[in-house]
Amino acid sequence: MFKIYRKIQGHQSLNHKPNKDAGFTFLELLIVILMVGILSAIAAPSWLAFVNRQRVGKVNERVLSVIQEAQRQAKNKKLSYSVSFRINDGVPEAAVYQDKNNNGEDNTPETFQWQSLVGDLGVKPEEVWVGTNLIDDNKSGPTLDILEDQQTITFDNQGVIDDPAEIGDGLAIVVAVPDSRDNDNPIEATQRCVIVKTILGAMEANKKGTECNLST
Repeated sequence: MFKIYRKIQGHQSLNHKPNKDAGFTFLELLIVILMVGILSAIAAPSWLAFVNRQRVGKVNERVLSVIQEAQRQAKNKKLSYSVSFRINDGVPEAAVYQDKNNNGEDNTPETFQWQSLVGDLGVKPEEVWVGTNLIDDNKSGPTLDILEDQQTITFDNQGVIDDPAEIGDGLAIVVAVPDSRDNDNPIEATQRCVIVKTILGAMEANKKGTECNLST
């Protein structure tokens, strides 16, 4: 009986040898961590570029929307309508309004219903650069500059440019990722823009990069 017990015990001990290959060595873990770090470093710039494109695209669509709204109101109501753009406390804003109030007087910026171009889009004001070649109402300048003073595009009661004499190659509102080295300038490759191209109010909204750098 004792011999049988010893045989069974010996057999069990053979089947329960410690597994020397179980788990990971420190070197293996280190290699995995390094690989994950390398892959993340490779993927991060592409992901950031994608996110930036999404932000710029959303704001550019909003710019197109407000310009189209001004033109639509002008056509529907047979009245002169404008869309103005400005930077207010660092926030890019736009307003669509009739040029004259009910008393026949010129509307002033204080009476406009300004709306943020970024507020409900999940985009922070500092994440986008807004520029224009406008230097006065319906007047384009020779260069593209950051939006500072209020600039306006006006459509007459037919939805065409109220004064076409100064539009040059077009009236442009440009959105881009700001250059981290100089926030007054954009990263040119990220530029997206809306351009009122002709006196009839035709618009182009798919311009990208250097195509947005209009000159007269």
